[in-house]
Amino acid sequence: MATEEAARPARGVPQTWSRAAGLLTGRPETGALVAALTVFAVFAVWADNFLTTQSMASTVTIAAELAIVAMAVTLLMIAGEFDLSVGSVLGFSSMLIPWLMVNHDVPAVLAVGGGLGAALTIGFLNGLVVITTRIPSFIVTLGALLFWRGVLQVITEGFPVVVPRQARIFDFFSYRFESGFNVSGLWFAALAILLAGVLTMTKAGNWIFASGGNERAARGMGVPVDRLRLGLFMLTGFSAGLAGLVQVGRFSSVDSLRGEGLELQAIAAAVIGGTRLGGGYGSVIGTALGCLMIGMIRNGLALAGVASFWFQAIVGLLIVGAVIINQLAGRTRPQL
Repeated sequence: MATEEAARPARGVPQTWSRAAGLLTGRPETGALVAALTVFAVFAVWADNFLTTQSMASTVTIAAELAIVAMAVTLLMIAGEFDLSVGSVLGFSSMLIPWLMVNHDVPAVLAVGGGLGAALTIGFLNGLVVITTRIPSFIVTLGALLFWRGVLQVITEGFPVVVPRQARIFDFFSYRFESGFNVSGLWFAALAILLAGVLTMTKAGNWIFASGGNERAARGMGVPVDRLRLGLFMLTGFSAGLAGLVQVGRFSSVDSLRGEGLELQAIAAAVIGGTRLGGGYGSVIGTALGCLMIGMIRNGLALAGVASFWFQAIVGLLIVGAVIINQLAGRTRPQL
């Protein structure tokens, strides 16, 4: 009897390990975690000063400003839609804040509200056009990308708008601690916890997965697909405005190119994090890891003395690699 009882845990260990491994490999963010650890290890060995506090602060700052937008974009992608206008929304809303303050003497608090309100409104308009016309969101938001970038250039005439540095409200979004870390890292962490919780622990999260996995079935089950997607478009717009506000407080001016290319980086971070381009499958935590990876690559290449144009090439390879891994892992079916 003693021999049999002693043998039972030994027999249970392989089963427990197998279950744990199956649970781990079945998660969309697993590949991003492994890749992020690999990138960290490579630059820790290759790039001088990569492990310093200042370097880590720079990485987190880069990742945070991208993640604030990318995590919202992830929810929209899981729901089966795209928003290519977030870069232009960030640029327009971040320009609007100092423009109102400098040219129209609008108080800082109202100007900040105006910038965030404009971003939220653009997200609402994008969603409204998509759900009323049934035009693919890729086309609608591509048009919005070009339109709002053009409006930004018309207003600024190509010249940067100076940010009034005396406004204390910017410290709430862009304060830099003595350690070198920016308060945007706290916004990053808070939003990651909030949005991950919404996606995995609420009815709205189930609706997001269902609407992206099988829209017809979701509507048949009573899921308010149109209202849900409208809300998600508003979320992406607001998130772009929030990221723009963070940058307003961090830089001394806003130019007409602010936020250019952000939409592609946001989608890249989501895909690297395990989000399926076809909808119905993805992870906010995976996207957060993807953003950290992008931040490490950008910062690590600079510290290693590598030309900055290699950044886009490496991110491109990561996107293709992430899609291949998802295919090999059998992640072609929606997560319902």
